[in-house]
Amino acid sequence: MKVPFVTAHAQNARLRKIDMHIEIVTSNNPRLNDLPEDARQTILTVLRKHYTRVGVTIVDSFSDLEKLAAKQPGLVVLGMGLIPLDSSKNYDDSPKVWLSTYLEDHGIAHTGSSIDALVLQRNKNDAKREMLHAGLRTAAYFVVRIDQVVPQHSLRFPLFVKPTNRGDGKGIDERSLVYSEPELVAKITSIHRECGSDVLVEEYLPGREFSVGILQRSNANDLLAMPIEITTPADEKGNSFLSEAVKKADLEKASAVSDAVLRKALNTLAIRAFKTLRARDYGRIDLRLDSFGVPHFIEANLMPGLSDHGYLSRCFALNESITYEEMILSIVDLGLQRASATLSKIPASIPTPPEEFLIPSPLATD
Repeated sequence: MKVPFVTAHAQNARLRKIDMHIEIVTSNNPRLNDLPEDARQTILTVLRKHYTRVGVTIVDSFSDLEKLAAKQPGLVVLGMGLIPLDSSKNYDDSPKVWLSTYLEDHGIAHTGSSIDALVLQRNKNDAKREMLHAGLRTAAYFVVRIDQVVPQHSLRFPLFVKPTNRGDGKGIDERSLVYSEPELVAKITSIHRECGSDVLVEEYLPGREFSVGILQRSNANDLLAMPIEITTPADEKGNSFLSEAVKKADLEKASAVSDAVLRKALNTLAIRAFKTLRARDYGRIDLRLDSFGVPHFIEANLMPGLSDHGYLSRCFALNESITYEEMILSIVDLGLQRASATLSKIPASIPTPPEEFLIPSPLATD
């Protein structure tokens, strides 16, 4: 039986309550929120067992973010990435504020990656570009902007078509795998219209699909990689991939990777991808095999939902026998390691965010 990997601070938190103020931050707006309500409540229950003051802050506007900063928690568990600065405008028309950068500027530590990595993971085409620059395998692709027509291309059919900046399988359905130019144009048009998003078109990888959980080891630079295989029922055309309908119905299954050679190849690529994105603490890297069984990068999720039945918790459980509670404590501990370094940087007042916090509009993101 494997010995669970748990940080030293997390082990101490199991023995006694630690005097620390932690806020779990999420939003009522589903377009902003990355943390499901059931996960939020479960995390709250876990942390209240081990820390003296744990609360939940709902951030739906910039004023809510100001109120959060005024509380000066010792750590924020981030369950969302950004908010519109101007609530009077349409979401796509308003500049956006990244919570990670805002909190760091106000001397408040948070879980997970900083803005550089979060921006890359939120835009799938940018993440793929970084993989290619680093010499890592990812399917050949091109992007069709909202105001563009489908360009001439040399990609080989079948092609897979999806939004550049949506999660949870949004915009992915049985029409996402296309075999001809007319089908390609139809699916791109549909995503432009229904999702308001640019479109990523890539050569389809027909092999098995995997997700690799990543956790940074406490007080060390090395990463723990934990792969699982994701299998889905075939659709009416006989194709298997993670669509929005499959995810909503919870039809996918996760299993451990027993083949040692494949496991090593998955872990090596996932760790290199995580580092290429300049990610930190934890996250998931999604991979798929080509027709020769070679792993390729699909996308990253550096702010996964953290539910007790999600992919990340299954990565921990199936690979290292790490319980959900131990997983949460270890993730929180990594954020707390930065807390002492940031507390000395708290400013006397909370100003309006400078330009570097902002993403100019329009930006369609989820």
